[in-house]
Amino acid sequence: MTNDWGLKKEYLHSTRQNLWNDDYFEFLVKRVWKIDKPVKIIDFGCGYGYLAQMLMTLIPDGSSYKGIDISETLIDEANEIFKDCNKEISFEVEDMNTYEPESEYDLVICQAVLRHLSKPLDILKKMISAAKKGGLVVCIEPSRPMENAGIYIESDKYNPFENDGFLRKKWMDEIEAGGRDYQIGMKIPVYMEQLGLSNVGVRINDFVDYVGIEGTSEIDSFLNNHSVDMKYKNSKAFVAARCHVISFGTK
Repeated sequence: MTNDWGLKKEYLHSTRQNLWNDDYFEFLVKRVWKIDKPVKIIDFGCGYGYLAQMLMTLIPDGSSYKGIDISETLIDEANEIFKDCNKEISFEVEDMNTYEPESEYDLVICQAVLRHLSKPLDILKKMISAAKKGGLVVCIEPSRPMENAGIYIESDKYNPFENDGFLRKKWMDEIEAGGRDYQIGMKIPVYMEQLGLSNVGVRINDFVDYVGIEGTSEIDSFLNNHSVDMKYKNSKAFVAARCHVISFGTK
């Protein structure tokens, strides 16, 4: 099953606003992935084109980008965002489960997509099949246990382990029921190697979400985005490491 995140557009926008440090993303593109010549890109589960907005300003002229997503709402928004763009960018409404790429790409990428799928390996295989020989496959996925461990709240009541039992049960219940895997981010590099990719590497997103004394208007979003109990709303400071695992390998 593939979720239509157009139904949760506000949440999607809120979480993307505090997802990356721009300098680190630029470092990945230019120094880690070493994209120094025009490339052909496909983005699986592109949403409203968030990655396109970041990538297209960093990669060489002559590059092209194609985003696919099941949500007509998000694809419409992406097309609106890029309507005046003079670069080769396109968005299509597609279900990743049935989509078959018609060409091969230099960069095949996804962000926070595989974590929501009951059969993430099927989509990872499809991503690999869409890559040219020597092409790059990149998966950016959270590891929920790491994210939970990366939260700190300035409060005498805060217990850093209070959600561990809940998450453990929810995670195992979903796995046993054939649902999503909350630790998929940590497993992807292993899967990449098992599926034949070489030069597999892993990075961790360096963004830390901090809400201090001057960020009172951001507290509700922080509590919601990180699934923190509302009883901490009157705390004075909130910190959360994003803990996105960035796995990449070449075909």
